[in-house]
Amino acid sequence: CFDPARGEPYRYDIEKPNQLLVVPEDGAPSKSKCIDRFSICPEEAARGSCNTAPGWMIVHCCRSCDEELGASKLIDAKVRCTRENLKMGGPAWEPGDLDKIFASWATDAKYAKFDPMVHSSPGGKYGGADGPWIITFDSFMTSDEADAIWKGGEISGFDRSTDQGRVNEAGEMEKVVSKTRTSSNAWCNNKCEALPGVRRVTDKIEEATGIPRVNYESFQILEYEKGQFYRRHHDSSSGKDQTPAGHRILTFFLYLSDVEEGGETRFSKLDIEVKPKKGRALVWPSVMNDNPDMWDDRMFHEAKDVIKGTKKAANHWIHLYDYETPNLWGCTGSFS
Repeated sequence: CFDPARGEPYRYDIEKPNQLLVVPEDGAPSKSKCIDRFSICPEEAARGSCNTAPGWMIVHCCRSCDEELGASKLIDAKVRCTRENLKMGGPAWEPGDLDKIFASWATDAKYAKFDPMVHSSPGGKYGGADGPWIITFDSFMTSDEADAIWKGGEISGFDRSTDQGRVNEAGEMEKVVSKTRTSSNAWCNNKCEALPGVRRVTDKIEEATGIPRVNYESFQILEYEKGQFYRRHHDSSSGKDQTPAGHRILTFFLYLSDVEEGGETRFSKLDIEVKPKKGRALVWPSVMNDNPDMWDDRMFHEAKDVIKGTKKAANHWIHLYDYETPNLWGCTGSFS
């Protein structure tokens, strides 16, 4: 609620429990979209946060960052979140690159140490069923590396998993409690990402895929207890993805524990199931080989109910374009 004369929000000092706060009759929502939502905004701007955290500051402290960033224009996500404005580089994959990388995992001797197994490949040429690529590496992580990722999740803190909801004009995405996903998850940021074991696993993935770390979302760390599940879903959006980071082209899914019964990852259209095994990596694409800008609608999958035990897992989602730059500028829906 704003003071129309000053164009600033009314602020109140709370001095006692159940204190009555009276809003003036002339108070009204701001007519400007470029406002400071918090009293700390000028202080944060003075500290340099407009440059170190531009997405958060443009959305939450627009007025304080207007002179430095032109935030009154950039508050509109359609202006701020274009590949041109963000000075984005080119895509990680060109047509044909998807098949090349999976074929190399299946045939190159340097990947034998990870114990690859092809569950599905085009025409069944490299093993498995005839279909899109699905591969596992049974020895991708050591037990200590799996434990390090789980420790990072405990440091970050687990919450009830959510789905993506509506996006407003500023680019803020609503979080929706899901009825089809009952797990808990943690995002591996800051202290979690700095753990040596976590860094080693990401380094392995970067080396294996040839895709730079800037294209990755932070590890999502997952816990499924008895009776929990994630029903049929796809990891990327349908059709073409015009957002700056583009499609999630690869899911690199890591099992951090064995599960006594249940918890399989099932690809529903392909009738393929993979059982959790500590240290195992399961990898699949979400896009087409001949057009990495287009989703592959065959890649729907689910996390089956855990019947006995606890399923611990983590995944990196890897994008077609740089993900870190759009995320920094508030163009991925996340402002935490």
